Amino acid sequence: MAQGQHHMPKVSLSNRVAGALRDAGLSRGDRLLVAVSGGVDSMVLLDVLSRLQDRLGLRLYVAHIHHGLRGRAADRDAAFVIAEAARRGLGASLCRLDPAERRRGESVQAWARAARYRFLEKMAERVRASRIAVAHTQDDQAETVLLHLLRGTGPRGLGGIPPTRHSIVRPLLSVSRPDVEVYAATRHLAFRQDVSNASDVYRRNRIRHHLLPLLAQEYNPRIVQSLATLATLLRQDDAALTLQAASLLAAGARQGGPAACLAAAALGSAPPAVARRAFQEAFQRVSRGEHGLTRRHADALHRLLTREGVVRLPGGFLARRSGGDIRIGPASDPPSGDTLPIRPVPARGEVRLRPGVWTPWRPLDCRVRVREVTAASIPPGGRDRWREVLSPRLLDGPITLRAWRPGDRFRPLGMSGQKKLQDFFVDAKVPRPQRGRIPLLVTGGRIAWVIGHRIAEDFRLRGGAKACLVEVEFPGAQGPPTTDH
Repeated sequence: MAQGQHHMPKVSLSNRVAGALRDAGLSRGDRLLVAVSGGVDSMVLLDVLSRLQDRLGLRLYVAHIHHGLRGRAADRDAAFVIAEAARRGLGASLCRLDPAERRRGESVQAWARAARYRFLEKMAERVRASRIAVAHTQDDQAETVLLHLLRGTGPRGLGGIPPTRHSIVRPLLSVSRPDVEVYAATRHLAFRQDVSNASDVYRRNRIRHHLLPLLAQEYNPRIVQSLATLATLLRQDDAALTLQAASLLAAGARQGGPAACLAAAALGSAPPAVARRAFQEAFQRVSRGEHGLTRRHADALHRLLTREGVVRLPGGFLARRSGGDIRIGPASDPPSGDTLPIRPVPARGEVRLRPGVWTPWRPLDCRVRVREVTAASIPPGGRDRWREVLSPRLLDGPITLRAWRPGDRFRPLGMSGQKKLQDFFVDAKVPRPQRGRIPLLVTGGRIAWVIGHRIAEDFRLRGGAKACLVEVEFPGAQGPPTTDH
């Protein structure tokens, strides 16, 4: 090395993982569910987290998903992971999926991915883990960006895999696969080989084995890092544009029942990227997250900004431009003049709940009921995003619904300490204009449930003969809305 030249010291893999966990908002005392397949990536993640758990004050629990697709090899993978968890003194659970549950026409990969995350979420709730760690690497990110590009996508697709999404955290996303392999060799880690990863039947494998090496050899030796950087920049741009669109809707849209009414002039004066996202968000609210817009639908909606007309949308919905308004709603629902502004309730507004009585919450077009039940009478599937079973202590004080206020704190399920609600919303990717739409279930001045997101640890059911069942309904709607991103 020439005199005066210095290389910046490389941050260790362990420190990069520790930084990713801090960025994701994990705190001392949190329980982290670690998804471990047995492959080199997940075994490196497990080893790093095991070495970091005392330093970061984390409690680890291992989850292994057996997809039921590779016979005895998958059985040996499962046995290996359970044994490795035991060797590290960690609890572990095995979940077996049934490929017979795959819907007709659904690809094996799509079914496996959806089922895997669904069961990981259930397992996290069962062991009271606040986050789920998965082992995607920087190379997985690059492959995903190329995969989306080849299929045809926009900025959101090119944003690739987010470092965090809801309860999922990806601590290795900034780490290259070669660095993972060096770490495994240095630590003499045992791992399993999935032979299906060597098959070129799957497009992702062809990208991994052929396209990325070609691009690195012929065009850019740092193509993986370049694609990962592109994904980061596009996610930041998309987040900013989505926030502008949410602000535009909060200021200028009206909603009543199953329909939304948008001011064409307001959308027409916004940049096309913002208007397109505003249409998408309005349609998500109306369809309760059941359907999305294709690029063809988005282009047709944008043409309504300059002329009257009708656009047919997925799920039996219509968009109609009449005068200065664009109305999006079910085709069977006639236009009406009783639309109401979509805007958060005042920060100080509170609605008192009486046990057993449905109470409306206008910003989310829903209603909420709290009732005491016996543990034996809790309905099957007693809890999901819009129905929770809480401690009977909920009834000890006056119960209210209100919007969030600056300075609000609560103790999310699985955490030992309190968290600012604003930080919780940031981690959950809830745009600021939407936060006022989320009802907080409050008793005795304490937040018991951020409805649709997370209950408070202090009000989780700890057994006993009685419980509180809290239900959220969306009258006249096809299903609940999506309020987080």
